[in-house]
Amino acid sequence: MTSKILINKRLNLVVSTEVSIGPIRIHSVPVSRDVFETFYEELGEVFTKSFGESSSAHMALSAPQLAYAALKKSARAKGTWDTVKSGLINEIVRLSNVAFIGNKGWESLPMDIAVKRGILDEDAESEVLSALIFFTAITFVSPKSMAQGFLDMASALRSWELTSSNFTEFKNGLPTLTEEEILVTTTSSRVPSVT
Repeated sequence: MTSKILINKRLNLVVSTEVSIGPIRIHSVPVSRDVFETFYEELGEVFTKSFGESSSAHMALSAPQLAYAALKKSARAKGTWDTVKSGLINEIVRLSNVAFIGNKGWESLPMDIAVKRGILDEDAESEVLSALIFFTAITFVSPKSMAQGFLDMASALRSWELTSSNFTEFKNGLPTLTEEEILVTTTSSRVPSVT
């Protein structure tokens, strides 16, 4: 039996990726309707560029990787990048938390702190922001029937998860790690301590 997650504005996105310290999960809550309406032109352009190619494979494979760059280019061309960065990007980052394997098992930090501590390097940060911007554009701009299919495809190809759980519920639902798994991960990488 296959279950589908139906898209609505209350679903959160979880992006899984591998970084120098091991596997991490980034849980992000969608921006508010007010934030979307403030930046609808820029997000609309990201949506249009994502669907500019006729191939759905392009959309699922390339568009999530390029959304941040497309947003940045579009906003710079319009002279609005500083506003977009301080308003939309900072809000997306504020609504995102990172779960990683630390000395006590799954630990967490807000995304901005995880970037400052080097858990996400520049490439990982850009990849995650692209995924979150793509998700935001698809969720708010596209018709729900279209969003569902493309997010299902992108999620399957990119190991994304759509969840109604808040970050605490999500983190508590992560697999329990054995002492050996924690030791292997923390000794094979530099895990920043969370204090």
